Amino acid sequence: MENLNLWKEFKEGDKTAFSKIFNQNIKILYKYGSKFTPNGEIVEDCIQDLFLDLWRNRKTIGETDSIKNYLLGALRRRIIRKTQKSRQLNTDVELENYDFQLEINTEDHLIKAELKEEGKEKLKGAMENLSKRQKEAIYMKYFHEMNYDEISQALNINYQSARNLIYGGLKTLKDNIKYLKIILIFFLIKL
Repeated sequence: MENLNLWKEFKEGDKTAFSKIFNQNIKILYKYGSKFTPNGEIVEDCIQDLFLDLWRNRKTIGETDSIKNYLLGALRRRIIRKTQKSRQLNTDVELENYDFQLEINTEDHLIKAELKEEGKEKLKGAMENLSKRQKEAIYMKYFHEMNYDEISQALNINYQSARNLIYGGLKTLKDNIKYLKIILIFFLIKL
């Protein structure tokens, strides 16, 4: 409920509310944006442009159930469009044709303690078998603890499609890594 009041105050021109929205979401936005491009400048520019546009258009922006989901979805679209332009891709390319990087941080001490080298390599190989959308949905579900409604809203897909992406991704991982417990791995991995 506090987020809804914060959004309302922001829409009414409250700079403190706007600042609070920025501060509460900047880290997650940067981390999420970095999954689309390794270029930190592009991510920072897109976040800055996103918040500038939010402020400029605050009076006409609609309501939202989740500020975080709204911002993640808006940043996602902005980065995809910007990277398409920088690659000089045809503007008719759909938003589905993008690169989303989901890598395992091999320096993480929990992974070192729990998984042997063979297990890490199998997991990395299994991750390569996931579609870009599956990687993104799994990232949202297990690294940001988003529910299916939030994932579907952020990815601009329906609820069942979000469930299918997660289920299909986990099935692919499970098929490729028969002896590892998938859920345990996701809680042990830090990006």
